[in-house]
Amino acid sequence: MHPLTESIDELNSRRQLARTKYNYGAIYGIVTGLAFALAAWGIDDYELGRVHALYPWLKFMIGAAICIPLGGLAGWLSARLEKILAAVLIWLFASSILAWLITALPFQMMPTVMTWLKPDLTGLLDYRLFPEFQTRSTVAFAWAVLFGFFVGLLQIPMSESAVFSTSIFSKLAPLVTSVVLMTIAGTMLDSLNNQPLRGAITSIDSAIQFALDHRGQTVDAQTSRQMYLSAINNLGELIDRPRRLLISSYDESLGEVHVMVEFGDTLMDCLTVFQQPSFCEPVTRSAP
Repeated sequence: MHPLTESIDELNSRRQLARTKYNYGAIYGIVTGLAFALAAWGIDDYELGRVHALYPWLKFMIGAAICIPLGGLAGWLSARLEKILAAVLIWLFASSILAWLITALPFQMMPTVMTWLKPDLTGLLDYRLFPEFQTRSTVAFAWAVLFGFFVGLLQIPMSESAVFSTSIFSKLAPLVTSVVLMTIAGTMLDSLNNQPLRGAITSIDSAIQFALDHRGQTVDAQTSRQMYLSAINNLGELIDRPRRLLISSYDESLGEVHVMVEFGDTLMDCLTVFQQPSFCEPVTRSAP
């Protein structure tokens, strides 16, 4: 073989190998971002979909739209630089954005997007970032960065062996590892903000559904107290109508959460205290 031809073949082979590494790095990042989004918001949205929440899959859709390209870019760039330290720094930066989303998505993005989708909600949603939320943000940052560190630390050495391996198991091992890490991280972070809000919606929906299922039947006092039926007495005939529930406001501890229930054109505001229904009253719209 002519030396020039051999050199071109070697160059093309190196380029092909580099592209393979870059592509694998991007896939590693995409899978990592998707796993985080599924754990942090997908499970939450699935549960919300079971309790008649308004736009139950909205958080996951927004989160995935940010996490997937962010992860793909982080994985691709880490593979391009091919240095463990660089990969760690890149994933630490990406993880800080994921941590920011844990607070920003439910409390800042959601009310804005929901109002865009449903202009009737304008002026009815009181979502605030209380100073007390700084602790939640700090916990989210520490937790996300910790797992992001391991994702970055493992990418280069694990991906290197996966690219050269002919075994399906070896090729999937880095992806499975990143999925496990980010699933743990996302699941833990779900309990920070999502769970208290989800629990409030679930408690109101459960009380309404119980009242609807036992309409016209005699319910003993103990069961009535356990299901908080007195909290939804004001709903009356409304419970027969299709409903959609959403968070309208909350306090700094997420202990007192107001759940707005939409029965067609009628809106009811239901207060929950530590996920226990307290009372419901009609929503008063402010004059335009």
